[in-house]
Amino acid sequence: MGYYRDLRELIGALEEAGKLKRIKRKIVKETELLPLHRLQYRGVPEEMRKVFLFENVVDVKGQKYFGTVAAGIYGVSREVYALGLKAKPEELRDKWFHALKNPIEPEIVSSGPVHEEVHMGKELEELGLDEISPPVEEPGFSGTIRTGTQWVTKDPETGIRNVGTYSGHFSSRTYLRCGAAPTHHTFIHWKKARERGKPLDAAIIVGATPNVVLAGCSGAPYGVDEFAIAGGLVGEPVPLVKCKTVDIEVPATTEIVIEGRILHDTLEPHTAFGEYPGYMYQGSEDARLLMQVTCITHRKNPIFTPFLVGLAPTDSRGVSAIPAEGVYYKFLKEDCNIPGIIDVAFPEPMTADKLCVIQIKKNHPSQPWYVLHAAAGYGGVGPKMIIVVDEDIDPRDMSAVLWCLAFSVQPHRDVRIITGRSPGLDPSAYPPGASREERSYPQPDGSSAMLIDATRKWPYPPVGLPKKEYMERALEIWKEEGLGDIKLRRPWYGYSLGNWTKEDEENAELVLQGEYKKIGEKLAKRRIKI
Repeated sequence: MGYYRDLRELIGALEEAGKLKRIKRKIVKETELLPLHRLQYRGVPEEMRKVFLFENVVDVKGQKYFGTVAAGIYGVSREVYALGLKAKPEELRDKWFHALKNPIEPEIVSSGPVHEEVHMGKELEELGLDEISPPVEEPGFSGTIRTGTQWVTKDPETGIRNVGTYSGHFSSRTYLRCGAAPTHHTFIHWKKARERGKPLDAAIIVGATPNVVLAGCSGAPYGVDEFAIAGGLVGEPVPLVKCKTVDIEVPATTEIVIEGRILHDTLEPHTAFGEYPGYMYQGSEDARLLMQVTCITHRKNPIFTPFLVGLAPTDSRGVSAIPAEGVYYKFLKEDCNIPGIIDVAFPEPMTADKLCVIQIKKNHPSQPWYVLHAAAGYGGVGPKMIIVVDEDIDPRDMSAVLWCLAFSVQPHRDVRIITGRSPGLDPSAYPPGASREERSYPQPDGSSAMLIDATRKWPYPPVGLPKKEYMERALEIWKEEGLGDIKLRRPWYGYSLGNWTKEDEENAELVLQGEYKKIGEKLAKRRIKI
C-alpha cells in the first residue's frame, strides 16, 4: 500500500490504532477547544496522548463551524508522528536520513479536492477568513488567532519553492500578518520581491498530509524544495495543483489553502501570542509582513489543524524536534564525516532545537569538541545548549529543569561559551521594550550557547497557557467526557509574571468575545508604509 492520499485516510488509521478521540459535544473554539487539548500535555503520559477530532465546533457567538478541527494530528506524541509517516518510532531517524539523501520531486496534477470550493472576489470580501475556524490558543492571554501551518513561496530569482512553517495572524477578512522573521527563507524571498518593487505571491496550506507538514518544519537549507523532501519521506512524489490567483503550487489533497500576496510596501504591528520559549510573545510596534488574501479554496467540510505552541510539550515541539534530529544526524555523520555518531536528540519537554543531546562512541578526547563545534555551526539560530553523551547514555532521558535552562539563561552572561549568535525569540536575551535590532542581535557580541544561572532576570510575559478558569472548565469537560485519569503537571494554567500591559489584556478579552476584527481595525491605523 502507498502513502495516505489525504488527512482523512490518516484519521482512519489513527482511529484504527486507538489514537483518535472524537469529541461530539458542542465545543466553543475561543474558550474550550485548545484548553481541553492542552490538558493532555500537562497531565497525560506521552504514550497515552490522542488526537482530538472536534466534530461540533461553535464560536463564542454561537455560530457553528462548517468543518471539523483535528488537534494534535501531526505531533501529539512520537507514536502519532511515526504513524503519520507509516513508520515505527525507532525508524524515524533513519527515515529522515534517507529522505534528505534521496528527495523525490513533486508532480503537477490538473485538479484536486482542495479546489472543491473556491472563494474569491465579492464572495471573499463578504466572508473571507471568517469561514475558517482557528481556535484561540491561550484563552485569557492570546491577542490574536492564527494558522500555524506552512507558507509556500518562491525565490523571485530562481523560482525554487520554499515550504516554511510560520504563523498567519488574522487581521481582517482579507488580511493576515506573516510570522516569518528576517532569518527565515520566506522573508528572504520577500526582500528579493521588494527590491523589484513587487509583492510576493504566497499560499498557506492547512491540513496537508504529515510528510508535507513535517518537511516544512525540517529547517532544510535555503534553496531546497521541501516538497521534494516530503516525497523522499514516503517514497512517492507529492501531487501539486496550481493556485487560482497566485503563481504557487500546493498539495492537491490538502484541506484548506489561503492564497494571497505579501505586500512589499506595508507592515503591520502584532499582538500577543504563545511562542516556543514557553511564554507569551507580546504585542508591540515590531511590525510584521502583511498578506492580502486573494482567494480561499478548501475541501467540502474541511478539517482545520491547529498547531499548539506556547509552553512545551506542544504539537509544534513534536513536529520540529524530530525533523531536527534527522537533519543534525545527517549533517554530523555524513556532511561532516565525524566517526562515532550514534544518535541526536532534541528531547521532550524541551522546545524545538534549544537543547541538543548527541550520543557518540568516543574514540579520542578531542572528538566531542569536533561534534560540539560542528553542531553549533549548523543552521540559523541553532541550539542554545549542546551536550555530547557517551554511548551508554539515553539522549532522550531529560528532566523538567531543562525548561529553566532553556529560557531563563543567557550563556554569554551566565557562563560564556560561544557568542555571536542570534537568540530568535528567547526572552532571556533582551529586556522588555528592546528594539528589533537588539532582539535580533543583542549588543555587543550577539547571543551565546551554553548554560548556568537558570533564574529569570527581569519580568517575563505570561506563561504560554490558558488562564486558570479556562483550564478548569476544560478539566470539567474532560471528566464529563470520561477521557480517563489525568495527573496534571505544574504549571498547567497560565499566569502573569509581571510584564503584561492593559492593551494586552484588552486584546485577549476581545478575542474571547469573537471580536478579533476590532483588534485588526486598531492595528490597521498603525500600519507602516515602507
